[in-house]
Amino acid sequence: MKNLRLLSSYSLLKAVALSTTIGLAVGCQNLKDIQNIDPLKDVVFKLNYQPAKTQIQGLVVDAKTGLPLQIPIQVYIVGKDASRAITFDGKAISTYRAPKGDIFIGLTGAEPTRATPAELRIVVDADGYTASSMNLTLTRALNDPFTIRLVKFDAPPTGAASKALSTPASASGVVTSPRVVEITTPASGSIASTQLSLSIPASTALKDSKGAPVTGNVTTSVVAFNGQSPEALQAFPGGLTAPVAKSAQGKTDAKGLFNPIGFVAIEMKNPAGQIVSTFSQPVMIQMSVPTTTFNPATGRPITVNDRLEIYSYDELTGAWTFEREVAVRQATNGLAVDVPITHLSYYSITTQRAAETCSITYTVRNLPTGTAYVYSLFRYDQGFGGTRQVVASQSSTDGRISFTVPAGNYELALYDPLDNTLLGSTRSTNPCGDIGVDVTIPTGQLKAAFTVRAVCENGKNFEVYPTVSVYYGETGKTPVAVATFENGKGILTGLKPNTSYTATVYYEGGYSVDFNSGTQDSEHLLEYVLKSYTQACKN
Repeated sequence: MKNLRLLSSYSLLKAVALSTTIGLAVGCQNLKDIQNIDPLKDVVFKLNYQPAKTQIQGLVVDAKTGLPLQIPIQVYIVGKDASRAITFDGKAISTYRAPKGDIFIGLTGAEPTRATPAELRIVVDADGYTASSMNLTLTRALNDPFTIRLVKFDAPPTGAASKALSTPASASGVVTSPRVVEITTPASGSIASTQLSLSIPASTALKDSKGAPVTGNVTTSVVAFNGQSPEALQAFPGGLTAPVAKSAQGKTDAKGLFNPIGFVAIEMKNPAGQIVSTFSQPVMIQMSVPTTTFNPATGRPITVNDRLEIYSYDELTGAWTFEREVAVRQATNGLAVDVPITHLSYYSITTQRAAETCSITYTVRNLPTGTAYVYSLFRYDQGFGGTRQVVASQSSTDGRISFTVPAGNYELALYDPLDNTLLGSTRSTNPCGDIGVDVTIPTGQLKAAFTVRAVCENGKNFEVYPTVSVYYGETGKTPVAVATFENGKGILTGLKPNTSYTATVYYEGGYSVDFNSGTQDSEHLLEYVLKSYTQACKN
């Protein structure tokens, strides 16, 4: 079998000429036989495929299981550089429906840098799940993959609880009797339970986004999240560092940090698929406030008459917007807040967001090129002896990590993605500018060099070597480590000797290969299948 590179037109012409000469040399064949000869039969074309020089990949996972969704997802791409976005097939997009929970986005035009970053917001939704999003800042050609966690209405993660209630509405969309949904998020370890209720008064008219009445047997689905739970906070739409479309001070696209007491996702839908958007009169959300919650605005635990901020979330744009302030009141069994709403959305009840922020860039020192790690940025509520909260966490191979946060006490910790060993950390108070963090990589680790190759579903004679993210971890565990391969070549680092691992590529589902690290560095192949409509398989 002959191997030719598609990008080499000179080699292709030589192959055609040679095959034709061989055919003409067969004297017993007539002209018809010669015309039927395929000069490219058994020739395999090898193609290094990268739809755009700048790209990023991501997974949409179930917040409880951590596994990528195996159902279709709706993807919306917004933000400053959304007009530059293309799919793996090279098509310009702003919204599309992906068959499963993996996302590829390429960017046309100039390659982003730290001085001139590209900015995107990826908003995703799926049937039976709450919508969510991720704000992305791209600073190089091949960027670290992202993860968006969607919460299943009937199977929420630890720290969240859900309930559905029938809400009958008349032919004019009016609720016929008062309806109340009451939810308690379960206690877990040192985290106390919280209570939330949604009260819809009788005679409330329900309307969709076009102003039409929503009639019939409307199902009200509510998911309540405990802001003290790390698992619940991982599912906070946009992440805790998400900017807000409008702040309490009236600023637009204001960066900062959420410190949620709790948040709630509400959906009201009738059997015809109509979704409630507005109410004719206020509907009341009541949420308990744990007395142990620290209030950064006052420097002490929350108490009666403290002011909290309410933000609403737009499921289509992924934007949080300031709605109002509410005062903490004394309730029968502790503290609570009352939040009247007239439009249906997701709502977050949070301590006051600081008006001023500062940009931090951490430089990771002593990090070998291509080595994967997981970082977590913590914020402490009362000096470094207080309770800490994870502000951001992600897998990376980048030597620099940037955040925009308000004043406070912060710690950046870097971990081995395969066994969670601490590699290095640094603490700072009111950080600004550049900060260094030293890491120590354990000795005795091995590497696995991989070739990632794709073949075409339609039988086209192409071998495609993509630029792609490869997820890996010990076999049987959810992979956390990620490496980006360029033109199908890359190295998985940090492997323990004689250990079984699984490497996975995601393209409309997962393609995996198991391997054992052995006692020395090794080489492996991971192959997957491209759909017939992929640009690389059409020619």
